[in-house]
Amino acid sequence: MELKRSLTTFDSISVLFSSMVGSGIFFTSGYLIKETGNLWIVLLCWIVGGVLALSGSITYAYAARLLPFAGGDYVYLKVAYSPAIAFMSGWSSLLTNFSACVSVLALAFGKYVQILFPGLPVWESPTFTLLGLDLQISSITFIGILPILFFSGLNYFGIKSAVRVQNVFAVLKITGLLLFLALGFSIGNTNWSYLWNSPFPNLLELSFYSKVLIGIVPVSFSYLGWNMITYIAEEVKNPEKTIVRSAITACFLVAGLYFAINLLFVISAPIEELAGQDGIGAIAFQKLFGVNYSILTTSFIAWVILGSMSAILIGGSRVYFAMARDGVFIPSFSKIHPKWHSPYVSIFFQAFVAILFLFVKEIEALLYMITCSILILSCLTAATPFRFEKMGMKSDYKIPFYPLPIFLYILANIAVMTILFIEKPVTAGWGLMITLIALPVYYGFRLDKKMVKVKN
Repeated sequence: MELKRSLTTFDSISVLFSSMVGSGIFFTSGYLIKETGNLWIVLLCWIVGGVLALSGSITYAYAARLLPFAGGDYVYLKVAYSPAIAFMSGWSSLLTNFSACVSVLALAFGKYVQILFPGLPVWESPTFTLLGLDLQISSITFIGILPILFFSGLNYFGIKSAVRVQNVFAVLKITGLLLFLALGFSIGNTNWSYLWNSPFPNLLELSFYSKVLIGIVPVSFSYLGWNMITYIAEEVKNPEKTIVRSAITACFLVAGLYFAINLLFVISAPIEELAGQDGIGAIAFQKLFGVNYSILTTSFIAWVILGSMSAILIGGSRVYFAMARDGVFIPSFSKIHPKWHSPYVSIFFQAFVAILFLFVKEIEALLYMITCSILILSCLTAATPFRFEKMGMKSDYKIPFYPLPIFLYILANIAVMTILFIEKPVTAGWGLMITLIALPVYYGFRLDKKMVKVKN
């Protein structure tokens, strides 16, 4: 039994847009301002992040056109390099790229629910540290579990039903964001002096580039999802046209929105009121339109978070399905529901892992761990067009400005990883450890498979 091709171009753009635009846009800039201390650098980071997302998107599209199957990076790395390297990518997807991303969204959703309903009981356990990570159980943890279970249950009934709901989220999300921008710039209490008073960075100083690189890390998290179409390529109609078209459209749309929204953020309040705030979106809205609208903006942010969580849960489960179908992961993960055509075992196991990550206390720690884990193998994936051409596998799709986007994406990732290991060694180390531990797990599965064959 195979997955069914049922997604249109609109469906694909909807999934991409929703997976990219999540909670990150509403709290990332608070961390950015704290880390860089300069509003111009903050805006530059969002521009650079958009360029990198677009570079990665048009590069990945080459592999997706050649291999339009479920699994994304896992499939491309398997064909271009080796099953072991591919497994490392799938393993990272399970433990960080997708599951931890869902956890970040769930924790952010829990915080906004408590703002919306101040009467809810608020409690948290004492913090305990395990291998450098601060862990905690709180009321937010249990609130975050609910949407994970809901959307996983929805995905159980097939991708078409999940995407119908996803389309509703996407339409209302983009409408709300455009309305926020239109009203913010036209009638909001903006003050451009907040931006003009921020000193323009000295491009000759090494610290400038260091700040940009460390700022790219949380920004990269906010752009995550630009490759979501590659994970569900096996369920896309006319993949040879739809994949490239939807990926490029979504990247341009999101990059433009992100820059405009952050420009509005930085002219809404003084820098000291925004720095380090994980609710910068709500703060900006209140400053622009008054505190009476706080319930409205909080509700909208919670809605955006849910839409992103839904999209990521759709894509991630297809990776583990592809691994199991190749015989390098738990066999039951390759099961497809006979009626709903969904990889239901993979869907619910992903939900279980995401729930475990809810016990990490700091969202910021998860951000850096996720980004580091992703960057390590995405460099290899970005280089797959070179490998495919060498192997004689050529596509009618031509990467614009080839090979510049590939080199740009790879070099930027290497630079970000370098500064990340210098500035955030513990969380970066976690990302690296999770990626490398995939190798003994992979060979363990291979060995077990060989032993079963011998016995039979």
